[in-house]
Amino acid sequence: MADENGRLGGEDAYRDMSDVRDDLQLILDKPSIYLYDQDMERFSTTGLQFGDTLFGRKAELSTIIDSYRRSAVGESMSVLISGKSGTGKSHLAVEVGKHVSSNGGILLSGKFDQLQQGKPFSALASAFNQCCDFLVRNRDLDSVKQKVAHQLHCSLGRDVYYLTKLIPKLAIVLGLKIRSDYFDENCVNAQKRLQWLLCEFVQVISTSFAAPVALFLDDLQWADPASIAAVNHLSLAVNLTSQDAHFFFLGCYREGESGGGVVYDDIVSSISIDLDCLSEGTVNTMVSETLCLLPRLTRALSNAIYHKTKGNALFVTRLMLSLYRDGLLRPSLRQRRWEWDKEKILCQTLPDDVAEFLSNTIAALPDDVKATLGTLSCFGASVSTSFVKTLERALGKTLLHGVDTAVTEGLLDKIDDHYRFSHDRIQEAAYNMMNLLDRCKIHFSYGMALAPLEDEEDDFIFTAVTQLNLAGPEAVENEGQHAIVANHNLRAGKKAMEMSDFEAAYSYFDNGITFLRKKHWEEHYTLSLELFNLAANCALANGDSISLKLLSQQVMTKAQSFEDALNVQYCMTCSLSYSSRLPESIEKGLDILSQLGFELRGRGSSIEVCVKETKDLLSTYTYDELLNMRRMTDSTMILAMKFLSKLMVGMGQIMPQSAPYVAQQIIQLSLSHGMSPVSPLGFAHFGSYTAMLGDISGGYNYVKLARLLVDKLGSRENAGEVICAHAQVGQYVEPLQATMEYHDEGYAAAMAAGDIIQATVNMFLIYTSFLYAGVKLQTIREKGDEVIKFMQERKVGTFLLPAQCMQNSILKLIGIDDEQEFIFSEEENILATNNHVKTTYYAQKMYISFMFRLFEETKANAEKFVACIASSTWANLVFVHSFRTFNIGLISFWVARNSGDGEQWYERGNKSKLALRKWSETSQWTFENKCNFDDAKLYYEKAVKSAKAHKFIHEEALACELATYFYVEIGEANKAVEYCLLAQENYKEWGATGKCTSLSKFYDSIMNKKSADSLAITNDFQSKLAHLTEDSLRNADDRKRRVSYEPDESALHMEESTNDTARKVH
Repeated sequence: MADENGRLGGEDAYRDMSDVRDDLQLILDKPSIYLYDQDMERFSTTGLQFGDTLFGRKAELSTIIDSYRRSAVGESMSVLISGKSGTGKSHLAVEVGKHVSSNGGILLSGKFDQLQQGKPFSALASAFNQCCDFLVRNRDLDSVKQKVAHQLHCSLGRDVYYLTKLIPKLAIVLGLKIRSDYFDENCVNAQKRLQWLLCEFVQVISTSFAAPVALFLDDLQWADPASIAAVNHLSLAVNLTSQDAHFFFLGCYREGESGGGVVYDDIVSSISIDLDCLSEGTVNTMVSETLCLLPRLTRALSNAIYHKTKGNALFVTRLMLSLYRDGLLRPSLRQRRWEWDKEKILCQTLPDDVAEFLSNTIAALPDDVKATLGTLSCFGASVSTSFVKTLERALGKTLLHGVDTAVTEGLLDKIDDHYRFSHDRIQEAAYNMMNLLDRCKIHFSYGMALAPLEDEEDDFIFTAVTQLNLAGPEAVENEGQHAIVANHNLRAGKKAMEMSDFEAAYSYFDNGITFLRKKHWEEHYTLSLELFNLAANCALANGDSISLKLLSQQVMTKAQSFEDALNVQYCMTCSLSYSSRLPESIEKGLDILSQLGFELRGRGSSIEVCVKETKDLLSTYTYDELLNMRRMTDSTMILAMKFLSKLMVGMGQIMPQSAPYVAQQIIQLSLSHGMSPVSPLGFAHFGSYTAMLGDISGGYNYVKLARLLVDKLGSRENAGEVICAHAQVGQYVEPLQATMEYHDEGYAAAMAAGDIIQATVNMFLIYTSFLYAGVKLQTIREKGDEVIKFMQERKVGTFLLPAQCMQNSILKLIGIDDEQEFIFSEEENILATNNHVKTTYYAQKMYISFMFRLFEETKANAEKFVACIASSTWANLVFVHSFRTFNIGLISFWVARNSGDGEQWYERGNKSKLALRKWSETSQWTFENKCNFDDAKLYYEKAVKSAKAHKFIHEEALACELATYFYVEIGEANKAVEYCLLAQENYKEWGATGKCTSLSKFYDSIMNKKSADSLAITNDFQSKLAHLTEDSLRNADDRKRRVSYEPDESALHMEESTNDTARKVH
């Protein structure tokens, strides 16, 4: 301090020149803090003020901003900040938010709350609602709002309305009044559907603003499981395929705490940052800049503060405010600076824990302020002004006066139209000041007061029921209230299901059951049955088989009729199917259908007879009559249809001969009782069965009818599977290249229904169709990487192994011999036990060994493939049949000419030839160049011309390659050179650099064996071939950008036509 003459003395005196130098540098760097006089009169009125400067977190801030920048240029990133309470996690995140906003980014923020866990997706809903509200309120963004609405309608169709349940303001952006008939609750997995819809929403928002989307969620330790899953889905950003749409996630959680059993460590994180308390030097910097005094002058004070707080940032600020209120830290008008009583500060007895310190602070407040803080703390960390007024009206007490006092005391912040506790610890301290018994009674009274106000605001039902559930059954004041509270939980659970949060919904139904009395089945049968049934539905959706079993046992014991127990029976059937107990699931389904009067056992095992019977049944109806059939209304029949759909899909995997009879039953019920959401699935599979038996045109008409029924009925539950069947049969009728977009539609429809399995099937078939259609190999490789990543993230091992095997073939064709390791250990078991997977695996091995002319490997893999198809029966027609038929035909003729068991191989080859000719009748475009068995020389010209005309570059290449073998064998070297060069050019255009290299080496060895009298032709051939090879090698970079190849079916006839002249060629 300075004496009366202004001389420095004591601790304020300079000790050496380094102190002088440091002070001068600070004055130069921060003149507004250290150079100019401070307005001490203002501080005398306003009190101690803390700015928004972030202290001691420069490195962490830089790391997070760098991650955000990476997301802005194409890499989706996520960062998790952890630390103990009061270490400044939220403050650090706020600084990141400032950077995002100042650089044109879109910042969406939400906060989880320990006392608001009952509200589905509370933080996510708040964040996305903010974004929509911003669009609605800002007239300058009308064009952006219209763009968002248009893109959401285009990409999601009517499925966009499911988002409005979660994001109410989105309905205003869309400009439509939402009607109840927009919503179809028949969904495979509503939570998966919502995750996909959220990804689509974020993609549209980010591309519309042309800026990265940054999502900040605070207090993840209180997050519900559904929100954690949704955040992970967004972080993985599987669907954010647009180069202009990038996602950045920032989350904070309190170390060592978790609410509701949620493990926040499950969040996928690119970077984790753990915050510790501030260092002693940082605390001094914080005190120095807050008091506008040089660090040398505040060191003694900051040391005392650090000694009391151990560097906890929240504790530091609250202690300084406490010192100010107690007069131990005060503005001095005479000294024109802050002054303090160091000794008194050191003598203060303070608790070691910030929570206890805050409790003591609140305890010293007036009673009305304490009561107000206690009331607000029951509803979480933040409440709106309108809610406070509603609460005043419902409870009949005054709150706003106490709220304003708390704001003045710095315990609450007023942000727009919300009151927020300045820190979670303040809210917790206020809440914990009430004893447990009083707290339960208070929660119950608040819940009962708010429940009747549900119509005023949708969220009130969640708020009210959360209060009731926090109180528990012990707080019920009279017998009649038990059923009332159970019914409130039922309503809240239904709303949560509409919002696709089955975890929260299950919690409501479970709490509702808990509030029921012992004789509830006798006294409240309807209420009890509905609570148990819906809880079972949620348990199934959540994969909770134990709870599902317990709930089902209760219902089956107490149900007053067989029909009343059907719902839980269906849930149990689905659970068995999902847990890989397919035979048990089918048997249970057959039993239940039998009790409903539908006996499917012993119906026969002839697909042909079943298809003919069904055709006869449908022959009396016109196309329009089927499309305009009435809707099914009988609830028992609707549930029976669901059982049938599960049976048909399950039987298709392990009992394919019986599956058509299930489809027949679905169609019969549809005709007699009306169409249900399952009806399109029955027609789609029936069309596939019909096509498999050879009536492709008839089958194609039925799958088209199924697609139209999906749109007519407005149900998306089975849309992905129906579209998939339509695409597969359609590939035997329409040009192959034109049908690939169908599987894109099927993928989107399946994701919109939460059907990950069908989404995977459609995505895998897009990938394989790329190969069959001769898409550039690099494009196929990129699609393969995307497909494999999708399967790995969702642990879909059944499809992962075939996808990886195909990707290895693509890489080898490109020239990258880098066989990928299989990811999941269970894949070895899948290969051993799943015949369909094994068939696909050996078909791909057979294909790639044939493409590189490895005779022994090709024969061995072909024999394994033939063994697989001999032990399996396919009821459905899929396009892979034609691909495999073509390959086995080519290979059969090759093996027949070069092995001792040629007769059976010739038989296989001729069978393949006949099948391809049959298919060419319905799709000349796709199969013409594969089925022309004229004179060999004439055939090559036709095959090459047809493949070129129909855009099958890979089949044109293979046709030329096999023609080369033929002309080499009959001694026409000039023709061989011509076709070899054409093959090389086409393979190169396709991107098959590895194949080009292999072909050049192959012919080097052949040409070396030519006789001396053809030496000139041989030299010319090799000169041209060498030139082509050098050209291929110069394009080594292309090798890494090109992908898979599919063989030309026209070659089938080339192999057969060389039957008498060709000998084994290695």
